[in-house]
Amino acid sequence: MNDHISDLHWGVELALHRIRRRQMSISMKLMGAMIVSVSIGFAGGFAGAARAAGGAADVPASVAEGKDFGCGAKGQKACPMQGWMKTVMQSATTSGDGAKIASALDYVASKPPPGMPKWVAISKEGAEKAKKGDIDGAKASCKACHDLYKAEYKAKLRDAAF
Repeated sequence: MNDHISDLHWGVELALHRIRRRQMSISMKLMGAMIVSVSIGFAGGFAGAARAAGGAADVPASVAEGKDFGCGAKGQKACPMQGWMKTVMQSATTSGDGAKIASALDYVASKPPPGMPKWVAISKEGAEKAKKGDIDGAKASCKACHDLYKAEYKAKLRDAAF
């Protein structure tokens, strides 16, 4: 009888051991998955947040993409195009002067960055609208260009000469 109880005891112990091993294996897999997801979250967190927000996040593109452009971020000088847009284009659009807006958009059309094939057409279309006095139409072309290219420009070319 004692042998039977002893065999039963070892059978229960073996079963418990296997259950504990399975639990430990599952726990380790879960911990591994959590570590991977957290590390991916930290590594791509800023970039992911910027992309998810359509480039409109408060995170500068230089930080989001891991590249220090030396311009455009809070406390830094304006990047070349950023400075031009704030002084020339903003002044022209604020004035509502079609000739100034057209001149600024013609200048933008003369500076197409690589890999942005609609840049010239959008700028010229806006310039034509401004020349005809359609200021809202010209501003709509600005928005179309920004929607299409601003995030990419900031992420790749923000420090390029303009």
